Amino acid sequence: MAVIVFALLGLVVLAGTLAAYHWLGGFGSPFSHHVSDWANFGTYVGGVAGPLLSFLALIAVVWTLRLQYALLERDRERQMADRHVRWLEAVYKDMQDVLHAPLVTTLGAGAVTSIHAVLTKEVDVKAVNSVFFKTRIAELMGLLSQYCEAVALYRDNITAYFDLKIFVDRGARVLDLIKPFNAALGTMSPITIEFCDMHLRGERSRKEPEAMKRRTRRS
Repeated sequence: MAVIVFALLGLVVLAGTLAAYHWLGGFGSPFSHHVSDWANFGTYVGGVAGPLLSFLALIAVVWTLRLQYALLERDRERQMADRHVRWLEAVYKDMQDVLHAPLVTTLGAGAVTSIHAVLTKEVDVKAVNSVFFKTRIAELMGLLSQYCEAVALYRDNITAYFDLKIFVDRGARVLDLIKPFNAALGTMSPITIEFCDMHLRGERSRKEPEAMKRRTRRS
């Protein structure tokens, strides 16, 4: 489309130049038989149409470069988005592996469950080895912190064209599971949970903590 536009503009410039020469009385008659008239006509066209066409060509070059830059920028954003998505998917997979990895219970020799079953209260926390549980939930919290940071970076660096909701929802679900068991993470866990919640919600600061006051991400 742009090529057609610039071609039409070029034709308009040429036609306007020729018409102006004729209207200004450049030729004594429609078709002059004098060599000097044609020489003057050539000088006029070269002196007027030449610079105009050169300027038009310059505009076309600038427009082409701008278009190429826009395409390269869009491609760069897409590549960056793909890298962020791979990072998010990898960390989320690691969290799922931790959630569903075997966890030793106190119910008998060889009896195992998973931290996911404990966090969803399918299994009582007292039925699992407390040391193993604290180790596993600390590992999960570390991965979730990394995941929430990745969500925040994704939001800051990727245009609105790319959807973020699914990644936020995934992180928020895991955070909701961890919050009731934050005591197993130590006294600093509310701060970590607060930062994770802020990353997921796209907030850079808060007047006061609120993550632990909400039971779920939707409340």
